[in-house]
Amino acid sequence: MNEQIKREESVHGKHWSKLHGGYFSEPMVAYPLIRKVQMIAGKSEADTIIDLGGGTGSLLSLLLAEGIDRNISLVNLDASDTQLEAATRSETSCVRGSVDSFSRHDVGAEDGNFLFMMRSVLHYFGEDGLRPMLRHLRTQTQPGEYFVHQTASFRHQHDADCMNELYQIMRTPKWYPTVDFLCECLKDEGWQVLEVLPGLPLPLTKEELRRRYDLSPAELLRISDQFLSHPLVSEDLFKKTDDDFCAFLHYWIYICTPVITDKPNKKKPEMTVK
Repeated sequence: MNEQIKREESVHGKHWSKLHGGYFSEPMVAYPLIRKVQMIAGKSEADTIIDLGGGTGSLLSLLLAEGIDRNISLVNLDASDTQLEAATRSETSCVRGSVDSFSRHDVGAEDGNFLFMMRSVLHYFGEDGLRPMLRHLRTQTQPGEYFVHQTASFRHQHDADCMNELYQIMRTPKWYPTVDFLCECLKDEGWQVLEVLPGLPLPLTKEELRRRYDLSPAELLRISDQFLSHPLVSEDLFKKTDDDFCAFLHYWIYICTPVITDKPNKKKPEMTVK
């Protein structure tokens, strides 16, 4: 298991749905991602949807609630036993495994038509692990399949740098790219990025960061002093609150498909960033 995932097991399972104000269980927060998965599942005629790092299965449950073809198999892949034990929907299958090492055989019929979805997972692999993880997933994907993921990333390099500095103070190897850099990595590893859409930001309060990362008073004071007084840190990234401070992770939804060698003069569709 990824060491950072293991470190956070205290917030897994029954605690996960309430984490960060219920962000990861709130239907309205997930709706933009769920809607895209619904549309692409129909377009691609997928017979299996795999939620990579699906945790307690909340996204798949929301997908069922919003409406999905009941003939499509739903698979929740996660490395945490605690998370999988909390996934109770009988309509989904749970598979223990890591997104950077699983195989098609683990998650369904290898000759099936898969749609991979993922939310808030890539940052666990750090800067050095980002490209290898995307490369591995590409090797498990067939032409005509899709990878739809909601990933924390930033429009501006300065914002990404500030967030990465915050996570260094919190003693975690999580790492956040810019939108442009992540698109570059995806393309380098054999993905065509068809569309990039904004998701809702995740608020990170002082108290929840303290509990999740076991922060000391000195670390919290350093965070508050360093970011609240920084002239270039905007309020949509880090702001003062009645409880001291709140940081914000910005999310973007990426719709990707494997690159296929084009026939002569065939034009690739342009990427759209909204």
